[in-house]
Amino acid sequence: MDKEKKESVSIKMVSATATAIESPVFKVTNNKNYIHYGEENNYPSILLEMMNQSSLHSAILKKKADMTASQGFESEDVDKKGFVSNINGTETLDQIAYKNAYDLALYGGYCFLATWSKDKKTIARIQYMDWSKVRKVKELDDESEMANRQAEGVEFFMISSDWTQERKEKYKPEIIQGFSTEYNDATTQLVYVPMYSPGSEDTYPLPDYQACSTWIAVDTEIASYHLNSCKNGFLPSMMINLIGVPSDEETKQFERKLQEKYSGSSNASRVIITVSEDETQVPIITPIEPNSSDQRYKDLKDQVKEEIVTGHRASNVAVGIAVAGKLGGSSEVIEAEAMFQHNVINGYQNLIEKPYTRIMNLNGIEGDLELKNSITFDLDEVEEEEGVVKELNTTSSEVDDITTDEVSTDDETLKAQAGLRGSVGGVTGILDIQNSVKAGTTDFRSAITILVEIYGFTPEVASALLGKVEEEPIQQN
Repeated sequence: MDKEKKESVSIKMVSATATAIESPVFKVTNNKNYIHYGEENNYPSILLEMMNQSSLHSAILKKKADMTASQGFESEDVDKKGFVSNINGTETLDQIAYKNAYDLALYGGYCFLATWSKDKKTIARIQYMDWSKVRKVKELDDESEMANRQAEGVEFFMISSDWTQERKEKYKPEIIQGFSTEYNDATTQLVYVPMYSPGSEDTYPLPDYQACSTWIAVDTEIASYHLNSCKNGFLPSMMINLIGVPSDEETKQFERKLQEKYSGSSNASRVIITVSEDETQVPIITPIEPNSSDQRYKDLKDQVKEEIVTGHRASNVAVGIAVAGKLGGSSEVIEAEAMFQHNVINGYQNLIEKPYTRIMNLNGIEGDLELKNSITFDLDEVEEEEGVVKELNTTSSEVDDITTDEVSTDDETLKAQAGLRGSVGGVTGILDIQNSVKAGTTDFRSAITILVEIYGFTPEVASALLGKVEEEPIQQN
C-alpha cells in the first residue's frame, strides 16, 4: 500500500528561461523581396517596447526629441515661413520634424514622404512616415526597371501598416521609390535618412544607445520584480503543505482561491483561516525567510542608471537625475545641457536639417533651414555668469543692493531663464539652494545672487523664496 502511494506521488519542477538580449539580425530570404529588420522582422517593435517599459530610457529619448526639434525651424523670412507651413499637408514641417526627431532617437533613423507637383519641378507636399512601417527592398539581379535604377543608386522600399500580418490583403506591403530628382515619374517618393553606424550601409541602422540595450532590459526587469512583489504581497513568505494528495483539479482550485484571497498588496497582513475535521488533516504552514534579492536589486539600480545614461552619451545632470553630494546649481545644469547639445543634439539636428534644406532649395528658396536650439546659453556664457556671481558675492551684504539693472535682460536671456525656471532641473536646483541656505552651507547673499542672475527672479521674489534667513546668523561648521 505504501509503495503504491509513493508511486502515485509526482513532483513537478518548473524553471523560467533566461531572456537574452542580442543585436538584431538583418537577413535576406529567397521568398521575400525585402531585408528582414531583425530575426523576426520586428526589431522596431522591440525598440518601441523597450522605450515603453523603461522609465529612464523613455525619459532620455523624449529629452533628445525635445532638444532636437521641439522649438521648430528658424523661419525668419516669408518664403521660409511658407515652406515650413507645408500648406498642402495635414501637418506643418515643425510638427513632422518633431516626429522625425523622436524616430531618430528611438530607431536610429527617420523618413518622410515627398509629393511632386504636377509639373514635377517642385515638392508640393511633405508627409510624415513612421520609420517602423518601412523595410528596404533587397538588391535585384534581374533585368527589371527597378533593378536598373538600383544599379544607379536609387533605393526602393516597402511599406506595411502591420508587418506581423503582411500576408493579409489589408496589410500587403506596397513598394515605393526612394527620393530622386532624376527619376521622378512616381508622384510620391520616400526620403529615407538613417543614422550612420558601421556595417549598416546596406541594411538598417542601429540606434546610438544599442550598446546599453541589455541594461535597459535589466531596468525593466527590476521594475517588474518590484511590481510582482507588490502584487504578490511580497510573497512567497510561506509554504503550505496539505495533508493527503488531492487531485490536480483540486490543487489548482485551492491555489486559485488562495491567490484570490491573499495575494496582492491590498491583502497584506490578512489572517489565514483553515478548517479541518481533525488534527490529522491540519495543513502544515512553514514560514520562508525572504532572500536578499530585494537588496541586490537596489544595489543594481544605480549601476543600471549609470550604464543607460552613458549609453545615451549623456550625464546625470543633463537628463535630470539628482546626484548625491552635489548642489545641482543652475550653472551646472546649463553647462551639462550645453555639453549634451554639443555632443549629441547638434548631430541629430544636422541629420534632420539637411534633407529639408535640400527640398527647400529645390523649391527655389535659397539658404539653409535650421532647427532652433533649446539651449540658448553656451559654455562661455556660463563661465562668464559664474564670474559675475563670484564678483557680486564679494560686494555688499545687503539684499537691496542687488537691483534688476545688474541683470542681463535681453530677450534671449529672459527666454532661457524662463525655460530654466520651468524645467525639472531648474526646480531641483532652486530647492537645493533653499536647503543649502537653511543648512548654513551657502550664505544668504550668494543664494540671492544666484536666483537673480541665473534664474531671473527679482530680488524681492528671490528673498521671498529663501524666507527670512538673512535675519539669522549663518552657523559655521
